[in-house]
Amino acid sequence: MELKKRSEFPENELWDLTALYKDRQDFLLTLEKTLEDINVFKRNYQGQLKTVDDFTSALMEIEQIYIEMSHISSYAFMPQTTDFSSEEFAQIAKAGDDFWTKASVELSFFDTALISADLSILDKLESNPHFSSAIRQAKIQKKHFLNPEVEKALTNLQGIFNSPQDIYTKMRAGDFTMDDFEVDGKRYKNSFVTYENFYQNHGNADIREKAFRSFSAGLRKHQNTAAASYLAQVKMEKTLADMRGYDTVFDYLLAEQEMDRAMFDRQIDLIMTEFAPVAQRYLKHVAKVNGLDKMTFADWKLDLDGELNPDVTIDDAYDLVMKSVEPLGQEYSQEVARYQSDRWVDFAANANKDSGGYAADPYKVHPYVLMSWTGRMSDVYTLIHEIGHSGQFIFSDNNQSYFNTHMSTYYVEAPSTFNELLLSDYLENQFDDPRQKRFALAHRLTDTYFHNFITHLLEAAFQRRVYSLIEEGKTFGAEQLNNIMKEVLSQFWGDAVEINDDAALTWMRQSHYYMGLYSYTYSAGLVISTAGYLNLKNNPNGASDWLNFLKSGGSRTPLDTALLIGADISTDKPLRDTIQFLSDTVDQIIAYTKELENA
Repeated sequence: MELKKRSEFPENELWDLTALYKDRQDFLLTLEKTLEDINVFKRNYQGQLKTVDDFTSALMEIEQIYIEMSHISSYAFMPQTTDFSSEEFAQIAKAGDDFWTKASVELSFFDTALISADLSILDKLESNPHFSSAIRQAKIQKKHFLNPEVEKALTNLQGIFNSPQDIYTKMRAGDFTMDDFEVDGKRYKNSFVTYENFYQNHGNADIREKAFRSFSAGLRKHQNTAAASYLAQVKMEKTLADMRGYDTVFDYLLAEQEMDRAMFDRQIDLIMTEFAPVAQRYLKHVAKVNGLDKMTFADWKLDLDGELNPDVTIDDAYDLVMKSVEPLGQEYSQEVARYQSDRWVDFAANANKDSGGYAADPYKVHPYVLMSWTGRMSDVYTLIHEIGHSGQFIFSDNNQSYFNTHMSTYYVEAPSTFNELLLSDYLENQFDDPRQKRFALAHRLTDTYFHNFITHLLEAAFQRRVYSLIEEGKTFGAEQLNNIMKEVLSQFWGDAVEINDDAALTWMRQSHYYMGLYSYTYSAGLVISTAGYLNLKNNPNGASDWLNFLKSGGSRTPLDTALLIGADISTDKPLRDTIQFLSDTVDQIIAYTKELENA
């Protein structure tokens, strides 16, 4: 499968960025105007912030600047992710980066003044629900705030701090080249996108195996560069943690999430020990159904019943998305229905595009989604996942101030994975045939839980060991990272999957390692979404509870927000309930298989 150029795709498969800015010139003019607005704000408020009224007035004004900055950062970032070979997109990204650094430096006086304010002032400001999240964060940062000049210098260096992720992202999009491979006399093109979206769950075992070897060889060429980039990232984070007086780099990275180390460790440990046997049982069943003597890492994404994996068009996917979200009611459906007509989604699977998917939230414009459409059911799961983020953005933006709209990273993946559960539920209930029902439940596991509860959780288990090395004053290179990843994969999969040296390169496949302790939050968010889904199925008010959850944005702490859907995440009950739900799903899949065998 050879990737086409971006220019070869029809307009309706590309997103429309004119809702943000008419064109590049309009964008550049906005940069200039916003910098002028920032200078006026600085003249009016620098050295003048002394009372609650002073801060209230300044917060209301700076909110408008922050909103424009959210639009600018989205527009600067998004085009380049669609085609890293485009010089024009690179220039837009650079203009945005330069603007962001200048703007952040000029506004740093306000952050300093707010964080340095007396607690009595912060307490009064926090009582205003318009600012609650911003003031909570200011109180967290207050304990670890440095000299204002040092803080300003660190802000100036933000572009440098982002360099490791930028290097990795461009390497993955532009330098990770995979050789062609041959099966039964036919040559196949391979790439990062085609392997992850197509070959890794291909029904032909030889294609899976040879594609994986080609993919792994492409990764291995860059392992030392990738390891050096990652080392720069974690050393930078450890240095900042030490400078700010945190006990560990873990505490530093978890502070913004409003989570503690115990909850981070519990998430990893329970899944590694108690969910691992459930996952192993399922993969052994997949191997049995598909007649495999053993399952290698090239096989673990294999569909349980590949013959039922239909081709899906973009229009088919729209129908599936809209039917799946019907249980949330008309209010939700009307908002997300616009994604197709307003062209929020960039579907094109073109060369030099960033792999994977994401959703962006330019405040109160509309969301944008990037993905690569290859026409498989897994693409529908990616799409409805990102539409889940989009729905949260819309409901939070419409009901919260800019300060309160952004969910904590800890549960930001709940709205996305919740929508995946709705899709699996819709698919299961469309059929009476046990084979079709089994297909739906299998995709619940592989497209939702295996991706978020396993792939990203194993990233987190890997990360924990890497950060622990840095905490101990040690370092690492590619060989050590390979060894750590291989050990983590082997611990989780036991005898269900054969883990080899190619599997060890898995740490090179995600940019999440450059986003702090983000990977574990996929499973944390999925625990919350599972609680919300079960609440929807068992409680007549479940839909309204979920909409209230979305509308709350970041106005509450993660613990308080989860209580809106009846989940007490201060305990391990929601996580254990999720593991039990998954165990029951595996039992039901095996029961459907026995029913088919006995038919």
